[in-house]
Amino acid sequence: MKLIIPILVTLLTIFSGCVTAGKYDAMVFSKDSLQKEFDSLLNFSNQKQTEFDSKSKGDNQKIVECNNFLNKLRDELDKAKAYLEQIKASSSDESKSLTNKIDDLELMKLKLEALIQKKDSKLEELNSKLKAREDAMNSLRDKLNKALLGFTEGGLTVSIKDGKVYVSLSNQLLFKSGSTAIDKKGQEALFELSKVLNQQKDLNILVEGHTDNQAIAPGAKFQDNWDLSVLRSTEVIRYLTLQGSLDPTRIVASGRGEFYPIQVGDSKEERAMNRRTEIILTPKLDEIMNLLNK
Repeated sequence: MKLIIPILVTLLTIFSGCVTAGKYDAMVFSKDSLQKEFDSLLNFSNQKQTEFDSKSKGDNQKIVECNNFLNKLRDELDKAKAYLEQIKASSSDESKSLTNKIDDLELMKLKLEALIQKKDSKLEELNSKLKAREDAMNSLRDKLNKALLGFTEGGLTVSIKDGKVYVSLSNQLLFKSGSTAIDKKGQEALFELSKVLNQQKDLNILVEGHTDNQAIAPGAKFQDNWDLSVLRSTEVIRYLTLQGSLDPTRIVASGRGEFYPIQVGDSKEERAMNRRTEIILTPKLDEIMNLLNK
């Protein structure tokens, strides 16, 4: 556009010789007006170009900054994704391990519950048999008390201790002093006892002889109280098996001598209470032992 003005001036110079002074002045005025308008437009154009360039430069800087920030975000996002995948893989392994442990514990729990249930069943069965044994021993005591009622005044007692039935016969009922021969009254008591025991096949029978603490006199046919207590228990067993028809495999003879007194005093009455024969009846525990072994 800067070339337009000189061209116009040249043209006006060429044609100035062909026009009047008035027309020339008018043309010069018109040219000056156009020049001013052109200069104004040119300045406006340059100003807008400068503003555009400035704004464009600022916008470009902002675009660059945004792109840099966006790239940084992309990098952080990629790192976050990688870390997330790592966590997922790690969590998967830990979760699998934990699941396996839970499965093992659950299996162990089921086994323990089955074992406890089995033990509870066995315990219930054992308690049932123990209760049945207790009831049987109480019933046996009642039967013996009834069968031997006529001998209680002679020193016979029936009791239960530690799950066993004790039939205690005083020597006053069974033996004369220093003798192993059973008196007639004692034989009657033993015979009645054998009738009850023959009906109770599931009992073990222990016969214990007891003496007082008086030493055996010199020259006696017994060496000591051990000897006397064993011989008396043997005589009781002999009568129960031969006259009472008890199975001898069920019976054991034992002599305790003077060492298991029921009275610790030394009076005549207390010594008499210690001289006794005890028949101890114990239920066979085969079924119970089998349960315990299982």
